[in-house]
Amino acid sequence: MPPVAESGAPGELIHHFDFAGEESLPARAWLESQDFLLKQHATHSDKIDLYHAEGALHVRAKEAAFGLILHELDINGANHVRMHWGVSTYPAGASYQHGIDNEAIMVYVFFGDAKIPSGSIFIPDSPYFIGFFLCPPGSDNIEQPYVGHHYKKSGRYICVDHPPSGATIVTELDLAQEFIKSFGRQEVPAVSGISIEVDTTDSGNDGKAAAFLKRIEFLQ
Repeated sequence: MPPVAESGAPGELIHHFDFAGEESLPARAWLESQDFLLKQHATHSDKIDLYHAEGALHVRAKEAAFGLILHELDINGANHVRMHWGVSTYPAGASYQHGIDNEAIMVYVFFGDAKIPSGSIFIPDSPYFIGFFLCPPGSDNIEQPYVGHHYKKSGRYICVDHPPSGATIVTELDLAQEFIKSFGRQEVPAVSGISIEVDTTDSGNDGKAAAFLKRIEFLQ
């Protein structure tokens, strides 16, 4: 698989995911129709509510929960990612800086196909990935790659903005720069998939949180 080239300003749109949904399909059925795989508590409507409204997929944790919505897809030549999204309710106390690795929404970008050990026999190995998330002021530093409890070699977690609750923002990132900064490797594997995550398993307020995602775009 060809590597991502080191890039400057974003160029032509290569691929996009539009999360507006369809009126005739519930959110889970729509996601499955778009080849997304729901894992963990994302399959449990009593724990995580998924619905479409105002041109977005809304993800609402009703209690302490961990859910993943995964899509494997090679997107060769993608040097930038642009996300249209926001957080309605932040999970109380969540902060990678302070060891509570939770978030209302995180968008993972996976790089390459080579599986790297997770560090635990109970957790599956994974390609390189960066999880981009939104965090409230005073919780985590912006643009600092955090290392989680697992995937210490292959995974990094980066808060990209501190938006106020309810605001829709547009986040644009240079994937090559983010990868090199995170892993110190100059050869950047091509994008091989995305995942949407909510994790409130260690946060306060009974694990309640809510966020929304309108669109993910990959550009040259």
